[in-house]
Amino acid sequence: MKHEISITELLTERAAQENIITEVAVSAAQITVQLEPKIKAVYARPDCQKPVAAKYHDSEVLTVQGLGVQDKGLRYQVKRTRLGYVNDAGRFVTFSVPLPGIRTDLLVTDEVVDKVLYLNVDRNLSLSATAEMLLELYHVKTSTSALDRWKSGVAEKRPSIGQLIQQLNQKKR
Repeated sequence: MKHEISITELLTERAAQENIITEVAVSAAQITVQLEPKIKAVYARPDCQKPVAAKYHDSEVLTVQGLGVQDKGLRYQVKRTRLGYVNDAGRFVTFSVPLPGIRTDLLVTDEVVDKVLYLNVDRNLSLSATAEMLLELYHVKTSTSALDRWKSGVAEKRPSIGQLIQQLNQKKR
């Protein structure tokens, strides 16, 4: 008895679940998924007192790596859309529509970054071993210097040990 699972069921990454899938193409070595962001009618913007309606400004397509499935590489063709609006000061401003699960600055999904941190920090693998495992297991091509930058970027956003101690002391009171 043969069980068939659709590609969309295999795509468990947040990127595939929280954006709009417009097309899926499967080849012998790769799954390519075309994604678009969900566009809202209005957006709360920091330079406006009320939520504003934003209009299409421009877009570009980015190729983003995801964690491969079924021994195939996973690539997202992501349409990054910019919208424009007039703020309270009367200036025209643009912004990119959020793409949940996609790190457009790194061109990978959140799950890839999580996997890097797990392998390198939690499992204490070297950066070169982490890069090799990402390629062999998930078909994610990257360099050790890129992995080091990703790890440093995540670490910079975390509180320091001193800040953690202060937070814990405040909770005691």
